[in-house]
Amino acid sequence: MKKKKYPFCILMALCVILFWGTLSVMGYTLGRNGEIVKREEGVGMVSGIEQEDFPSTEQKLPDTEENPKQEPAVPDTEKEPQETDGKQDKKEQQDEEDGQPKERRFIQVDMSYLDGALFIGDSRTSTLYEYAGWDNTEFFVEYGLTIWDVMEEELAEDSVTGEKISVREALSRKQYDKIYLMLGINELGRGTPDTFSEQYKLVVDEIRSLQPEAVIFIQSIMHVTDKKDGEGTYINKPGINARNEKIKSLANREDTFWLDENEVFDLEGTGKLNPDYTNDGVHIKAKYIPVWRDYLLAHGIEIEDK
Repeated sequence: MKKKKYPFCILMALCVILFWGTLSVMGYTLGRNGEIVKREEGVGMVSGIEQEDFPSTEQKLPDTEENPKQEPAVPDTEKEPQETDGKQDKKEQQDEEDGQPKERRFIQVDMSYLDGALFIGDSRTSTLYEYAGWDNTEFFVEYGLTIWDVMEEELAEDSVTGEKISVREALSRKQYDKIYLMLGINELGRGTPDTFSEQYKLVVDEIRSLQPEAVIFIQSIMHVTDKKDGEGTYINKPGINARNEKIKSLANREDTFWLDENEVFDLEGTGKLNPDYTNDGVHIKAKYIPVWRDYLLAHGIEIEDK
């Protein structure tokens, strides 16, 4: 009987298969350069291509000029939000809890807001006293009154005897919720804006010491008309503006507030008193008191319960 012979190619194929099978079991594989290399544990095959041919998604590339280090982007949801009214309210509440006074805002009020209020001023405020008809409002006013003598002037009356008493004495006897102060037109020819504001601060501080719970409104020095401004006297727009800028800084928006009636009494675009509102270029006509009143009522401050 003849022995069965196998073709040489079949024998070679079997040898190759046996050879590579043995290498695979021993952990070897064929590298990219054709060399037999030890396979690393954990490196498998993806679609016939070894995973190590691609950088891992978790592998960091070296920091070079071509691959600069990048800071991780912050998602929009994690960015610090812009401050909103709600956040501002929380901030104000926190400030209050921390003992820090919070800034208060103007609100619209009705005429009853002026009941029991006190107005202190010169001849301009006297217009309100004489013609406004605000029977439930008190006035300490005098023609020619200045910031230098306001506290000493006897502009109030003793509620029992009817005798005249000084503003200082009156403020020490009775407490007010709201005090409106307007002075400055008579002081234009005296001192400087700095000395004026220094004295104004002394007066406001004294009123505050006598009226610790009151809301104090510092009213601007009203402008004069263009005709009055052009007369070349010490009563002029630059002098008024310089003093207004100084006393405006005395308002802290916590318990002392700045009111600028020039916003409603100026002729638009001029920065000077509208001539329709005045007979002499300085004082407001009685029939325009409602303009003043409406401005005050649009700038009320909520009075906190005591």
